Amino acid sequence: RPMLLLETDYTRQSSGQIRTRIEAFLESLTPDIPQPKKTGKGDKTMYVMGIDSGSTSTNAVIMDQDRKIRAFSVVRTGAKSGVSAQKALEEVLEKAGLSREDISWIVSTGYGRVSIDFADENVTEISCHGKGAHYFNPKIRTILDIGGQDSKAIHLNEKGEVKDFVMNDKCAAGTGRFLEMIARTLEVSLDELGAIALTSTEKIEITSMCSVFAESEVISLIANNKEKADIAEGVCHAIANKAFGLLRRVGMESDFMMTGGVAKNPGVVRAVEEKIGASLYICEEPEIVGAAGAALYALEKCGFCSGTGRERF
Repeated sequence: RPMLLLETDYTRQSSGQIRTRIEAFLESLTPDIPQPKKTGKGDKTMYVMGIDSGSTSTNAVIMDQDRKIRAFSVVRTGAKSGVSAQKALEEVLEKAGLSREDISWIVSTGYGRVSIDFADENVTEISCHGKGAHYFNPKIRTILDIGGQDSKAIHLNEKGEVKDFVMNDKCAAGTGRFLEMIARTLEVSLDELGAIALTSTEKIEITSMCSVFAESEVISLIANNKEKADIAEGVCHAIANKAFGLLRRVGMESDFMMTGGVAKNPGVVRAVEEKIGASLYICEEPEIVGAAGAALYALEKCGFCSGTGRERF
């Protein structure tokens, strides 16, 4: 088996995807060398920030030197990732009652990480999700992250280090965008889509996992007077099947964690749990796991050991 396998369709947009894979692989080879813990000057608390620029949301976390999350923000990513990042920055600073000058180090992550000009450093979302997951629950060994434009499966060791990962960013099927499209077709909100899936009484199989063909299939089911709840449940199971394929490629080691905005969809969560035959750990705010991991990288940069476990909120 090769140490790193890259699959690409060689489009102009594929360069960023390839870069993420290579950088994440190199980060996994870098030894985690603990640094001596530093203390602030006098009684002044040190603060760092992690910011995750995703395709759907931009999330920021402020963490203090004791690894406690002081504030977080989740804003919608607009047409320009840099503008959304600035908005997330301003919002999280306001929530924390801090100014930009109070932040000692900022690490950016996510697909738009390189476009955040106020960040001091950037780290791939693969590494940040691994570190963030270990922070929220040190028992986690396998992560399923389903975001707006891609999905990832990440395998961790007992230290929270990334041992293997697989990404699917070639097709929108099985992502948050796919769910948004189906919700519009069913004329329900995204929140309603997950809720009504839990009330399904008839099993419906969505046979196509191409987002375009799946939408056509849903339209046909509507024309055949199938219930929205049953269609929604079928869509959730189609996503679970796609996620299961990713998880198998990195190894099905428990405990399992699901991150990303889709982790807030109870229909998808139940479908994935049924498919893998195990429960998923989901933190209170699954969208901020990557940003929390980035903040932990910032703490290490400032000389604070990574430690284990969490001290949140």
